[in-house]
Amino acid sequence: MKQIIIKAIVSIVVLIFVFSAGVWAGFSLDTLNIGFIGINGRTPDVSSSDGESPGIISNISSTIKGKFSIKPFQEALEFIRQDAAQEYSRQELLRAAIEGMLSLLDDRHSDYFTVEEYEKITESFSGTMSGIGVIVTQEEDGRIVVVKPLPDTPAGSAGIREGDVIKAVDGVDISGMVLENVIAMIKGEEGTSVDITFYRPADDETFTVTLVRARFYVPNVFAEMVDDNIAYIQYIGFQDDGAGLLDSELEKLIDRGAEALILDLRNNLGGTLDDAVDVCDLFLDEGSIVTVRGRSDDKERIDEYFAREGKYLEIPVIVLINGFSASASELAAGALKDNDRALLVGETSFGKGTVQVIHELSDGSGLKFTTARYFLPSGVSIDGVGIVPDIEVELTPEDTEDIQLERAIEEIKKMIEGAGLE
Repeated sequence: MKQIIIKAIVSIVVLIFVFSAGVWAGFSLDTLNIGFIGINGRTPDVSSSDGESPGIISNISSTIKGKFSIKPFQEALEFIRQDAAQEYSRQELLRAAIEGMLSLLDDRHSDYFTVEEYEKITESFSGTMSGIGVIVTQEEDGRIVVVKPLPDTPAGSAGIREGDVIKAVDGVDISGMVLENVIAMIKGEEGTSVDITFYRPADDETFTVTLVRARFYVPNVFAEMVDDNIAYIQYIGFQDDGAGLLDSELEKLIDRGAEALILDLRNNLGGTLDDAVDVCDLFLDEGSIVTVRGRSDDKERIDEYFAREGKYLEIPVIVLINGFSASASELAAGALKDNDRALLVGETSFGKGTVQVIHELSDGSGLKFTTARYFLPSGVSIDGVGIVPDIEVELTPEDTEDIQLERAIEEIKKMIEGAGLE
């Protein structure tokens, strides 16, 4: 079942599967994460030796407790809380313990979120949210970079550009912070203001702007006809039933005379596994799409996804990618390429081949870590490597035209004329 990794509906603990390289700051995360919310069937033990609610510590399953005792941990927590020269609350000590466990994983995608941080993160999974209107990602060196400012949003109206680097929020240096925590700082109540300091590499300039948060919704698909017979669809993020929307838009363009498709996955940071598979299914009738290898419920797990009978098996397809095409978008582009179904044009993709989950803990805080890695039909993992396009075209800030799209149009015309995939 395609839902097996992303969704499981039972009871108690909410899970959010994070299959993307970044998140949207200040507008709908619907396009990235709808479909990630599932339920973990492991029931937490809520017993407490002193009658006081122990918070997160109660969320330890009976399965785990049957294998070892957590009493030494409880004892250590109380000794430190009662006798340490520096006073700390149970919650502070518990957070330190959780962060210590996460550090053992050596997983750069892992993190712990307070109740307040987690509430802001989960708000991002709704259709709309209040913020500034940018898509951001976190690069290997920890920098938070603007992937795309949205038009008619506070950030778009203020002239924020792709490639701008966030340095501080309300005067707080965000160096070393994980992406989700920076997003939580940027988001806020509609009508309130936030001061954000940016560094613009193109101009070697640092500047601070005051932005008033707004609430808005961003559609997932932008579709138009190019040169009378080429369908151009920009797919912003992989979301629940996003493939259905893509199907609908492509069908309309074909009815208007489209003979080929340019699918633009540039700046697409990812989304749900199910939707990436479903998008590939539109253009494939057989073959492997992706293999996911990881752990679940203390067991090794391998899930393989295969194509079913597709709807658009003959139409020529070119996929545009760049350095901000990540995770689910890399999966889709790589699967179509490996199955000889699409030509890739643009720049080497981001290189994120892992899947994370966010567990909501019993006190409302959250825990994120990597649970699986995915492999393309060729058996290759793109994690840390990315996908090299068939035709490399570098787009620089100095370019006044979209030369990647222009090259894609040039190549798709050859395919329409019968040149086929090379």
